[in-house]
Amino acid sequence: MIGKWATGAGVVGARRELLFFEQLAPRWDHPAPQLLGVCDAGEGVLLLSEDLDAAGYRSPGGSVSEAQLRGTIETLVGLHACFWNDVPLDARQSELSVTSTAQAWPPEVIARHATAVRDEAERFFATDTELDAGERAELEDILGAWERQFQVRVAGGAAITLIHGDFHFLGNVFFRPDDVRPKVIDWSEAKPGLGPHDLAYCLTVVPTEDRLARDRVLLRRYWDGLRSAGVGDYSWELCEWDFRFSAISNLFQSVFQRSAKWYRKSLAEIEALGSREVLAAPPSLPI
Repeated sequence: MIGKWATGAGVVGARRELLFFEQLAPRWDHPAPQLLGVCDAGEGVLLLSEDLDAAGYRSPGGSVSEAQLRGTIETLVGLHACFWNDVPLDARQSELSVTSTAQAWPPEVIARHATAVRDEAERFFATDTELDAGERAELEDILGAWERQFQVRVAGGAAITLIHGDFHFLGNVFFRPDDVRPKVIDWSEAKPGLGPHDLAYCLTVVPTEDRLARDRVLLRRYWDGLRSAGVGDYSWELCEWDFRFSAISNLFQSVFQRSAKWYRKSLAEIEALGSREVLAAPPSLPI
């Protein structure tokens, strides 16, 4: 088994993960490791879970096969379809975190996220000498439009689901050689959000010569999967808007990580996916 011991600021996240196992995981055939035990001692929380390494699972990094990508999309469809427009109230009311993945509900936390990015950027830019003034200025231009458009997108509460929030191939998503369906750890950031965010986030580290063309094919597979699972109020146009919009938050993650390398990669990704276009065009929401 694997033991995760959380203290201090980590206690809140551990309790969010426990909330996932107790209230959310039983609702569908989830890919999380089995929770074997828990001890909440007040000042600390201990979670004991299945050891995926012992079961033959490994993190793929950027070396993800086409079959594994299909298995990943199937897993995300299962999660997002299960909670489509039905994120449990307890999950909405649990203590929210400010991370690179913005919370779509309740809407007032969007401003909290934007403020957190600005505050962290001020500290980051004060110490980094690699990024030039033009590169730094791009963040505020993007962030202001992102905040306004996100408020428009979630105002009616439509087409929102439960997302993992930290779904990546560099340590949270694992595969076994004989199974293309992944196991996924670290559910402490599960939150109401835009479903395509999880897909956009994990594809960031998977290399390709044409990011837009590759991603549109995979996104279409995801959207077709949602439709087959009974999600009928989500247009292809809105799904694509959500995907391109969600990629913008990778820029915010680079700020939280204080990485000039990923800051520049994220700006390039925003250009490759045409994400600036969705900052100027409001989403086509279901009536």
